[in-house]
Amino acid sequence: MKPGLLFSWPAKIYPDNIAVVFEGKRLTYHQIDSRSNRVANGLNSLPGNKADRVAVLLNNSIELVEVLVGVAKSNRALLALNARHTGKEHAYAINDSEANTIIFGKEFWDIIEEIRDEIKEVKNFICVGKKGPGILDYEEWVSNQSSAEPKEEIDVDDIDRIHYTSGTTGRPKGAVSTYRIGWARLRNLLANLDETIRPEDTNLNVGPLTHAAGLVMTSYYLKGAKNVILPRFDPELVLHSIQQEKVTNILLIPTMIVMLLNQPSIKKYNLSSLKGIYYGTSPIAVEKLREAISVFGRIFRQNYGLTEAPQPITVLRKEDHILDGTKEEVSRLGSAGRPVLGVEVRVVRENGEDVLPGEIGEIIIRSDTVMKEYWKQPEATAAALKNGYLHTGDMATIDEQGYVFIVDRKYNMIISGGFNIYPREVEEAINKHPAVMEAAVIGVPDEIWGESVKAFVVLKQGHRVTQEEIIEICRQNLASYKKPRSVEFVNELPRNPYGKVLYNVLKEKYWKGIRRVN
Repeated sequence: MKPGLLFSWPAKIYPDNIAVVFEGKRLTYHQIDSRSNRVANGLNSLPGNKADRVAVLLNNSIELVEVLVGVAKSNRALLALNARHTGKEHAYAINDSEANTIIFGKEFWDIIEEIRDEIKEVKNFICVGKKGPGILDYEEWVSNQSSAEPKEEIDVDDIDRIHYTSGTTGRPKGAVSTYRIGWARLRNLLANLDETIRPEDTNLNVGPLTHAAGLVMTSYYLKGAKNVILPRFDPELVLHSIQQEKVTNILLIPTMIVMLLNQPSIKKYNLSSLKGIYYGTSPIAVEKLREAISVFGRIFRQNYGLTEAPQPITVLRKEDHILDGTKEEVSRLGSAGRPVLGVEVRVVRENGEDVLPGEIGEIIIRSDTVMKEYWKQPEATAAALKNGYLHTGDMATIDEQGYVFIVDRKYNMIISGGFNIYPREVEEAINKHPAVMEAAVIGVPDEIWGESVKAFVVLKQGHRVTQEEIIEICRQNLASYKKPRSVEFVNELPRNPYGKVLYNVLKEKYWKGIRRVN
């Protein structure tokens, strides 16, 4: 098969539709198709073999779209680097994946120069906006290639990308996807939409297109819709873009939703064009979700997914976002929804048996969207993929109707006096306080109880709260043993480039030199 079959189709059906809008520039599907063909032909002309990895280190831009589509049309595989990582993190992923080509932006020039001697497998350096010894200028390189559709053929089981995990508990692992898996993921996404994507829709892209936002952008691209791309998340810019471009859909992480709600100017914008706000990657406090629904309406949809099996695995649909209903209906705001078409989801005990409703177990899934393996890590692969199921490490309960309530990550669980405490439920209680913007909870060493609960709290601007008030609201909503014994007020929580709270960073100074057993 031709690797770029999917991406060539919209250019044939919607050649004159606007495909991408970025900082005032508007490119049609025909233009992106032509430019991405040049990228693909350029990659295929470089020394190397089929499925060689191409590392991409670019911020959101038109060039990034050209490269992502171009790599997908080539016979090479994508290694998407996170623009917010350090040089050492980039070097690790590049070396581990054995990438031999890198395309990067001029803003990363110094980082690439710093690690150049470390990434010895890389033979081809291409820079957007600058050139130097041994480094090609992207625009010159693209201009010298043919705009004809690449002729190369690939096997559906060839590698199409290696995507590294966020590495919150150790070295990142490279999740391997093939073309067969990539197609299955797109089918899964499109088959489980709430509404059909139309060519007249406009999708606003604020997250890195190298990651989850890129999969969502691709679904709109394949349907001939317009993709507005922002260079970064900025609340005012997001609100302005929604009004200016009449945006219909947007993907946000919970932190972004909270920041939009706290934007003083939100009321001055016309946001009536919005018909869908997708959110995911990390939990959102129920109280914040309630506030968001009251502002934007019942247009929210939560997608649960992982690097090893991208969203959607489960979906909390718009009709499930109920503020006034039965106790059972309202409680589902705290869930990740129900399994989607084409994905089998189970919640199991350690012995592999399904839990009863209300019991806590690990989420395991089976689907043709699951990764093939962890790159060069057979032991980690065997631990994650057992008996045909991906073991996610996410702990959850599941009710009689199939709604999955994610409690926390397995490794975040706190054991205090023999009782299991999941940080998320404590965080939910803290977030009920009207002065709290967000919170994170960890276990710290305790000579008597083994571990005790410690909370880190970020307050809304201009608010003051005492430690006792935070502990009291937990006492009102939780069993006494779950309440924090100490509270630390901070300006912000440490996060990785995907927006997830780095609990290991919060724990580091408390657990240094101490072996945690559970």
